[in-house]
Amino acid sequence: MVCITISRTIKRGHRTTEEMTMAYLKELKVTFTRKRVDDDLLNKPVESPGQVFALFKDMQDETKEKVVVLHLNPQLEILSYEVAAIGSATATLMEPVELYRNAMLARASSLIVVHNHPSGNSKPSPADISIAARLHELGTIHAMPLQDFIIIGDEQYCSFREAGYL
Repeated sequence: MVCITISRTIKRGHRTTEEMTMAYLKELKVTFTRKRVDDDLLNKPVESPGQVFALFKDMQDETKEKVVVLHLNPQLEILSYEVAAIGSATATLMEPVELYRNAMLARASSLIVVHNHPSGNSKPSPADISIAARLHELGTIHAMPLQDFIIIGDEQYCSFREAGYL
């Protein structure tokens, strides 16, 4: 267990020392829980967006937007996954062509994109809807369907498949 005591608050830019420490601790939590995800993830079929949310729920604690791509075989088992992009607190740049190139190299049959919103709100932004549409289009062209695009927020998620965006 790690204990950090902060006796006073010091302003640094727009963040206090307490806020910076809490952000750091969230990052530590994500690092230490990643091993569980690895063990629970590979070679098991993805049966629902809720299952993906449970596996990647710790992304809700990230302080930066992150994009993770799951590479699936024809039985929807996870062959591999990659952190495809890490952005800022409010945006990330994901390149659809790169996501599909890496999925092809992994010999995936389809993929799922998991993306967090550090704000905690899992509601899709116009940019999220646009990029998911582009990924869906590329998936059709390459015969490698985008199974889902999932946004993770605080204790909630938005599945584009369930919401009718795909």
